Amino acid sequence: MACVAVASLLRTIELEFLQYHPRPLVLHYHLISPNKHLIQSFHQKLEFLITQFDDNSIHGVEAVKRLVTKLRDLAFRMEDEIEILVAQLYDDEYLDGVADLFVEEEDELRVEDLYVEKSLRDTDAEKTTQPCVKLGQVFQIAMEEIEAIKEELVKIKAEGRKTAHDVLQRSQLLSSQHASHSKEEMVGKEDEFGTIKKLLTQLGSKEKKVVSLIGMGGIGKTTLARQVYEDPSVSIHFDVRAWVVASQLHNKRQMLVGLLDSISKQGNLENSTDEDLALKLYQCLKRQRYMVVVDDVWSGEAWDDVSNCFPDDGNGSRVLLTTRLADVAKHISPKNDFSHHMRLLDHTESWKLFCEKAGKSRGAEFEIIGRSIVEKCKRLPLAIVVVAGLFSKLNTLHTK
Repeated sequence: MACVAVASLLRTIELEFLQYHPRPLVLHYHLISPNKHLIQSFHQKLEFLITQFDDNSIHGVEAVKRLVTKLRDLAFRMEDEIEILVAQLYDDEYLDGVADLFVEEEDELRVEDLYVEKSLRDTDAEKTTQPCVKLGQVFQIAMEEIEAIKEELVKIKAEGRKTAHDVLQRSQLLSSQHASHSKEEMVGKEDEFGTIKKLLTQLGSKEKKVVSLIGMGGIGKTTLARQVYEDPSVSIHFDVRAWVVASQLHNKRQMLVGLLDSISKQGNLENSTDEDLALKLYQCLKRQRYMVVVDDVWSGEAWDDVSNCFPDDGNGSRVLLTTRLADVAKHISPKNDFSHHMRLLDHTESWKLFCEKAGKSRGAEFEIIGRSIVEKCKRLPLAIVVVAGLFSKLNTLHTK
């Protein structure tokens, strides 16, 4: 909202005062010439200031949110003051023009009424203050306010830098621990993990993007999505995360409730309508940089049921969607620029995954039987993991 308000104010300033050929009325009242440097300076500082709020290092800080509110209110108020001042000039021109017309028609009584109307409308301050002076006062007061906002922002950033190094070290430590814990789950998927992580946190514009993870059943879509979702460096990148399973027989209400509960336990939602739930979810995500996983989507309808609940605030929010069907991904994102087709494991990766899941036995019999089993799994991770578990149990019983 602050960006919208500031963009609108900047545009108003450009149209009224910074055009190569300003409006004749603005020139007639000499609004620009005595205030030109002040107007240009304010415009430049405001443009620069708004870019400072787009710094990821201060994203989500409560103190920054208060400054954004101050900046938004300043933009709204200043635009109103400029528009009122310019409108006042047009009103004065109109009354003066009508008065001149009546002078020509020798209607002195009506002329007197018009000037009385104009004088009653003006306050004592307005009678003694020229429009160009009033405009200068508007810009000067606003300039002082944005300087104060800028100073507060500098202090907040300075405080943030003091702890940034510690936060980075803690994130790296957690990432290392998480990677070690998940090593078996990620066999053959390390590159794809990096690809999805980059799509979620590094690539693309600030607009909301849907990242589609496409692949046949058992290829490891959900496992990969879960690993990315739980990765500490990903979780620290987003303000809010949520996860829901759509499934082949999706249910809109269950999906909405699942997403809300994933964000935070919402209490009794039984009496809420689907519209209430959708609105509540939208409000939970609004103005937050969020990551939402919609797992196992089988149809465009399942996506359409919840897609309007995901606001686009231009802050880099992402939706990670897993599906077996390329047509579903295309329905959701026709450009296909944020889609990833998962690949099957190669033979080496398949055997490595089987060995890690089947146990430590590495005898000749294990090699012969195991490789035959892996071959029949057709390089599907889920099939390999399931069969390796059964093989491990049978091997344990055999050695007793």
